[in-house]
Amino acid sequence: MESEYQILSHLQDNEITTQRKISKRTGLSLGAVNILLKKMVRKGLIKVEKLNTRTVRYILTPKGMKEKTRLTYNFVRSSYQQILNINAAVEELVAEHLSEGSAEQVVLYGPDDEVEQILKNTLRGLNIKPVIKRPEEDNFKPEPDQLTLTWRYEDEENLTGYNRVFNILSLV
Repeated sequence: MESEYQILSHLQDNEITTQRKISKRTGLSLGAVNILLKKMVRKGLIKVEKLNTRTVRYILTPKGMKEKTRLTYNFVRSSYQQILNINAAVEELVAEHLSEGSAEQVVLYGPDDEVEQILKNTLRGLNIKPVIKRPEEDNFKPEPDQLTLTWRYEDEENLTGYNRVFNILSLV
């Protein structure tokens, strides 16, 4: 569970903390943090030590460290599988688009982020240098011979009505 991972990570770095600080750092509600901490204490993942009437220390137990490692491993594994799925979807789209004989360009339309880097690397492996377009460029309109890849739903909506525009994340 991602929420448990976030709390365990926070506690590993900050033994002396408050539920409010955990809530603020993780984006979880204060009530959710309280429930999850109690659950993790019952599971033996953390110990709570009172330092005084207002301050407690949360100690990650060996079982808690093991659980954090397990959650990290599952996250990395899932992320890697998602990258492989993106690569396969891009390769399939490019092969289909190129087989039609009309692919002049592949356009990446979206922010400069991790997904863009994955797409660039995949296209580089196919010997394709993409054209980069940003959503801030209001004047972008895909040409009929362009394969346009996006990865955010709001950007996909900006390009509704054009052929050969695909949200790569909706294909994986």
